[in-house]
This record gives sequence, structure tokens and C-alpha cells, in this order.
Amino acid sequence: MVRKNIFNALLLVALATFASCIREEAPNAECDILGIDEGWLELNRDIITGTPVIGNHSVDITVKEGTDCTSLEPLFILTPGAHITKDSISDNGPSGITQYYTTYAEDGIWRKKYTVSFTIQALINASQVFSFENFEVESSGRYNVWFEVDGYGTRRNIWASGNAGYAFLGIGKSPMDFPTATDHAGVKGNCIRLTTKDTGSYGNLFNMPIAAGNIFIGEFHSASAMGKPLKATRFGLQLVPGKPLYLKGYYKYSSGDVFTDKHKNEIPGRTDECAIYSVLYEVDPANFEKLDGSNITTSERIVMMAEIENPGTPGAWTEFRIPFKAMNGKDFDPHRLATKGYAITIVASSSKDGASFEGAVGSTLYIDELAIEWETEELK
Repeated sequence: MVRKNIFNALLLVALATFASCIREEAPNAECDILGIDEGWLELNRDIITGTPVIGNHSVDITVKEGTDCTSLEPLFILTPGAHITKDSISDNGPSGITQYYTTYAEDGIWRKKYTVSFTIQALINASQVFSFENFEVESSGRYNVWFEVDGYGTRRNIWASGNAGYAFLGIGKSPMDFPTATDHAGVKGNCIRLTTKDTGSYGNLFNMPIAAGNIFIGEFHSASAMGKPLKATRFGLQLVPGKPLYLKGYYKYSSGDVFTDKHKNEIPGRTDECAIYSVLYEVDPANFEKLDGSNITTSERIVMMAEIENPGTPGAWTEFRIPFKAMNGKDFDPHRLATKGYAITIVASSSKDGASFEGAVGSTLYIDELAIEWETEELK
């Protein structure tokens, strides 16, 4: 009887403790836009091009020419417990519209501002030069983000980097602390500085001891950064105006002193290398699936690629112009081009094998004035 009474008493204490934990669990303090409702996307599939790009404070949706954007009201998937309100809307004329939202966390304290852009699809201008003059500090105040401006004055968020993933570590306090940053000593005006950084004790715990500086056309999915890092970098957009002929620009590079593997073991005799390349690949226009860190240079969907194969370590600005080469036995198809069946990316990294967390801390790549030479009807 005594044992039974003791057991019952312990059971009551356990239940009371469990109930107390439920009551005392703090409300969710996060208020992110995680996605867009699949049903809403399916209803609007005939006007949406590609996949919406969801950033830390932005959602970019590309729509086809002739779309009336003013009536579009997306349904968002939010952090559990969060809610959202629409604040205002601005008309960007021929380029589309921008909607402004605020998300509120379940705890009633935290909130975030989001811009949701519906942008009429526009290709890269055949004479476009990427000079990296358009940048701002992300709303957290810690790192830079870069964008382009089209002929209508509309912002185009085509560039991404791994800065948002590095921000999780809590190491970087200002933009210059991050792997990808603006430098003011470019060939013309500003340039991009990419540096391989140590990720500290938290990165070592997950066998991710370094973070290479990178910049690329595409999107960085920060929610995948720790669990599936190769899936976090999603390369390419449907911006192709013609057949790419050459990738060109300027760079300079210095490699770090000690090359290590993902366990932070030194690999004697190995020297870090940078990476600068562009990839053109096939897409399904109705279901655009980006290539990612696991297949950006190996996928069978790759049609053409241009890459600096032996970049070396030039200490001064060095000009390059490298041809696109056919891959996987594929030919460029004008019909596929006309149906938006191609995507393209430009990628630069301070450590060529940084996606595998191999490289040398301190390796630094500067890039500026990037461009692609195209074979287009207007140039013939």
C-alpha cells in the first residue's frame, strides 16, 4: 500500500510538472514568411513565371507580360502563431507593383516588415554590366545585400549570398565582418569582396568550420543553411536574352595560409583556389526547379558553362574573358529560349570547395564589372 501511495504521489507530481511546462511555454517570438500557399500558386500558375523567391524581408514574384498585378492577393505560410497585415501598395508602372506587409509574432512583441514585389518578367539587357553599385544594409543592420535596377527604375533582387547563414552564428556585427561585403576600391567605384571566414565553435560542432564568401544569381534559403547546406544555395533565374558567348570581368585573389578539411584538419601542401563561373541550364517553364550546391556543376541539365580554370593568385586587378563551352552533348535551342526554357547563373566564391567546407581562412577574392556577352537578334 505504501509503494502504491508513493507511486500515485510521484505520478501526480509528474503530471503537474508537465501541465506547468505546457502553461509556461513561451509564445513563439518568430514571425517569418515561410512560403506561399500552394493552392494560391496553382490558381495563378498561368501568370506566374518560375518560383517565388523568399528572402529575410522580401518576397519576389515574377509574372508574365500583360498581367494586372493590382488584384493579386497572395496567401502566405507563416511561422506558427504569427499573423500578417497588409500595410500599403505602390504602383511601379510597367514593371509591376510592390506590396508592403507587417508580420507579428505570437508573443505580441516581435514584428517584421516585408516587401512583396510582383515584377513583370524582364531579361538581362544584352549590354548589362554588373558593377555592384546597388547595395544596402539588410534590416538587421549587420550585412550587405545587392540588387540591380532595370530600365524603369525598378529594383531587381537577382543576387544572393550566404551572409544570411553566417548571421545565424552571431559572429558578424557589421557588414565588413561578413564573408561577402562591399569594398570601395573597385575597378570602377565599388566592388564585391569575398573572404573565407572561420565559423567558430558553433560551426565546428556541425563540421562546418569555414564560410566561404560567395555571390551568385539565384537565392539563398536560410532555413536550409544548417541542416542541408548544399540545398540552401539555389542557383539561376530565367533571365536569358540569347545564347551566352563569353563571361568577362575583373578579379584579384589571395589564398589563406592554412588549407583545412571539414573537420578542420590541415591538409599540407594544398593551396586554396577561388571560383568564378557561369552556368546555363534547362528548366521546365511551368515548374522551374533551380540547381543547387549539390549539382550546379554536374547536373545533366547543364547546356553551357564558362569557368576560369586556373585562376591563380593575381595581386592586381586582372581582366578575364572566357568562352561558354557546350556541356553534356547539348546544343543551344532557340525554340527553348523563346519558351523561357533556360536559366542562368553567375557564381563567385573565395574558396572553390567552400560548399564542402574545405578551404583556407583568409582567402580573399575581389570581383567587379562582370558581364556576359550574348548572341542575340538585336546584336546581329
